[in-house]
Amino acid sequence: GFGFFKRLQRPDFALHLQGGGVAVMYLTVFAAARIYEVMPPLAAFGFMILIAALGAYLAVMQNSRIMALASFLGGYAVPVLLGGEAETPLGLFSYITVLNLAVMAIAWKKSWRLLNLLGFFATFGIASAWGLGAYQDRHFLICEVFLALSVGIYLATALLYAHNTLGKLGNAADSTLLFGTALAGFGLQAGLVQDKPYAAAWSALVFGAVYLGVAAWALKRKQQGMGLLSECVLAIGIGFVTLAIPLALDVKWTGAAWALEGAGAFWVGSRQARWMPRAFGLALQVFGALVAFGTFGTTISE
Repeated sequence: GFGFFKRLQRPDFALHLQGGGVAVMYLTVFAAARIYEVMPPLAAFGFMILIAALGAYLAVMQNSRIMALASFLGGYAVPVLLGGEAETPLGLFSYITVLNLAVMAIAWKKSWRLLNLLGFFATFGIASAWGLGAYQDRHFLICEVFLALSVGIYLATALLYAHNTLGKLGNAADSTLLFGTALAGFGLQAGLVQDKPYAAAWSALVFGAVYLGVAAWALKRKQQGMGLLSECVLAIGIGFVTLAIPLALDVKWTGAAWALEGAGAFWVGSRQARWMPRAFGLALQVFGALVAFGTFGTTISE
């Protein structure tokens, strides 16, 4: 409170005091719940959400990136600090989703890349660690919804960052957030559906459809500086569609489908006079031919 009162007269000193106050609140709730066991875990989670919201509000109001990083670092550390076991991950994933929504809300106003990356790495790191140690088949629906929300939130955060940040080639594209969300999200999704036939292929198609839809949206805003973003998202979407083919079809049909997709990519690149789609199309045709002829040769020898 004293730091907030002094925010205009001595801003640096005031921010240090407020950051210390938020940290003391986190530690107090942690000690009450985990060390002395005088506070129920559910109540502790609730207080942690309020403390994270308070830190985020103070950071945005005073335009302090450090304050936001400190607040959310403490917020994401809460599940690790409190630990414990639960029958369902609903509480944990709901808590992380609240923090992620707060990160996305801040990204709407501020281009704080480090905060976006903190949320991204914390979310998928905690989810991966929990999945390796506690996942069971009965958790599938909760995990699926949480994963879809997390991918959607950080894809939207990447779009907001691009919208608010200018670069040398127009609006900046955070490649770590764009490609990282796609890779981490699909990796966890593949782990969830690994025992279901063709589920990985359908998942790749869904990811591809989402990213291609975002690419179409960004292409319409190319004149507004979204050209680089649209190319990144388009590449990810095409990559997922390409990945779905070998996951769904046998080797012979995979080669044929890749060759056909390569021809389409080359045609689009020729129409737009762009070398990258043409190179990608030629590479796909080469790989498709190698796969097809390899299968054909094996069939003849047999």
